[in-house]
Amino acid sequence: MTSIASLQSLPSEFVVKLSNAMIISLEGEQADSYLQGQITVNINKLTENTARHFAHCDNKGKTWSTGYVTRHQNKLLLVTNEDAGSHSLAQLNKYGVFSKVDILDDTQTYSAYFISLDAVKTNEVKAALSQLFSENEVERILESDTPDNGSLEKVESEHGVAYFANTSCKGIIVLLDDNGAKQINSLIEAQTLSCYPQTVFDAIQIQSVHALVQGDAVAEYVPQMINVQALNGIDFDKGCYMGQEVVARTRFLGKNKRAAYSFKLEGNVDIKPGDALEKQLGENWRIVGKILNVASLDNETWFIAVLNNDTTSEDLHRLADNNAITCYPNTLPYSIEQKASNIVKKRR
Repeated sequence: MTSIASLQSLPSEFVVKLSNAMIISLEGEQADSYLQGQITVNINKLTENTARHFAHCDNKGKTWSTGYVTRHQNKLLLVTNEDAGSHSLAQLNKYGVFSKVDILDDTQTYSAYFISLDAVKTNEVKAALSQLFSENEVERILESDTPDNGSLEKVESEHGVAYFANTSCKGIIVLLDDNGAKQINSLIEAQTLSCYPQTVFDAIQIQSVHALVQGDAVAEYVPQMINVQALNGIDFDKGCYMGQEVVARTRFLGKNKRAAYSFKLEGNVDIKPGDALEKQLGENWRIVGKILNVASLDNETWFIAVLNNDTTSEDLHRLADNNAITCYPNTLPYSIEQKASNIVKKRR
């Protein structure tokens, strides 16, 4: 694996080994009904051909984890990061004892990769994936995009699953068994694919403003404060789940005043999650939020901060612990505004 100066320096065809991915599996007679009462999306509508963004919250609506949920054969899979995943796993098992469901850390069962869409289209990679999944299935995911309902196209086989990742740099996330991983690794070893470490995908996610929680940020933010609704990761018309009342009140009463924004700094800057960010107000500066995620490349540092949701790309910010470094937030790649809901009308 090689380092990279900046995201702009990435070749069009590349792969990232997702070493920080945690995969939680749920399997059993009541797996669907149990997870339906735990996360923010409607599991009853999760088909074998789709994946979804999700959030898993405590009973106060604060987020334990975010990521993707999908199916593989008889299992439901939650794909998240290690820190958040360990919290979700503990909480799922805490309440899962009352249901007929087996909840496991299944990370070792799968090798996880992000493969750029241009790489998937090459003859070598397409041929390898077609051996793991059918050629028609690979074609289907290549032609996919994110529909209005937020579902992400997905294919599966006995070797694993692959689903479209709606990141700024388009690609697919692939979870493979040992046999499947050997095929991808052989392409990397033959230098057919440039291979990069986890931090490159972290930077891509930050550029895409796909926020993850970690460290002290676990159970600190309601999902809308980290833009989960903008990724169609909350189904407001589903039944009860952990934290649903708070998430719904935040939505329908307009109580959320926070949102996640991405920033890019020139150079490899020493910052970490939890650091404070200040905003210029006239001649003064005021602390307005904290850094959530960081990814440092050789000559570029990306981070997400949770700020007031009326922040604009013209608002000047600086690091509270290093006020010589100033920056402006990037324009969000999606809308955080929510349309009026029919549910409000039904309740009047």
